[in-house]
Amino acid sequence: MIFFMDTHRDLSNYHTHCGLDDGHGTLEEIVQKALSKGFSSLGFSCHTPFIVDDGWHMRKEDFPYYIEEIHRLKGVYKDRIELYAGLEFDYLEETGELIGSEYRDMIDYSIASVHLMFHKKSKTYLSVDGPIDEFTTLLHDNFSNDITAFANHYYSLQEKMVIAHKFDILGHCDLIKKHNKEYIYFDPSTSWYQKAVNRFLKVAAKHHTRIEVNTGGMARGATKEVYPSPYMLSICRDLGIPVTLNSDAHESSQLDFFFSGADDLLVQKGYKSIDVLYHGFWQEVSIV
Repeated sequence: MIFFMDTHRDLSNYHTHCGLDDGHGTLEEIVQKALSKGFSSLGFSCHTPFIVDDGWHMRKEDFPYYIEEIHRLKGVYKDRIELYAGLEFDYLEETGELIGSEYRDMIDYSIASVHLMFHKKSKTYLSVDGPIDEFTTLLHDNFSNDITAFANHYYSLQEKMVIAHKFDILGHCDLIKKHNKEYIYFDPSTSWYQKAVNRFLKVAAKHHTRIEVNTGGMARGATKEVYPSPYMLSICRDLGIPVTLNSDAHESSQLDFFFSGADDLLVQKGYKSIDVLYHGFWQEVSIV
């Protein structure tokens, strides 16, 4: 269900990590920083507990505390800020599972992301956006150093996830560019790359997917632009894909990183509103 509002939005962010996964700070410290910055809405989205303890997913044994603490904070700060419990799910290509879906009934919303690819040689999952050696190992072993095949496979995984699963937000949908500084691996203006992007975004639109505009790559110095790229945002707008603005904060100082610039970019691309959570429902709020 979506409600429509004519008012301009207050600050909000639904992609927030903390010390329970690969972020920093306690949940309450982050809430207090959000209040100091004037936020009216904040959602936590730890990386869901994973099949192995890899250091960046939340540990399964910490999940009950995570939910209990957010519930406590909701009560403590109920008159000052809306707080939401979320998770960032991971798609696994070998099984087609969306890891974290088993917690769906215990959270308020979900982000679904493709961080991982199955490394055939070691029969383990390696990250697309983590250590560069994992990226290069996938490129070399799975795709014989063919970046075209790598990128096409990355977008095809997102297509499969969008088709097979329900979630509230699609996370950083061109994350594959994180290690592509100075276009060292590919030029996003090439026809093959844009064809892959166009195909994927058409699938996302067909399945009514909400995509996040994510400033986290910029906040951590990995990218010079938001996820998805300005080129992709133009296509999203033409396809009628709704967006929400998130910082993917891994520390509290990043909660509103580049939000003003992202708003300006969205308006430039033709967006007049973004989606936010208000009283537990997604609604459109004006940015113009």
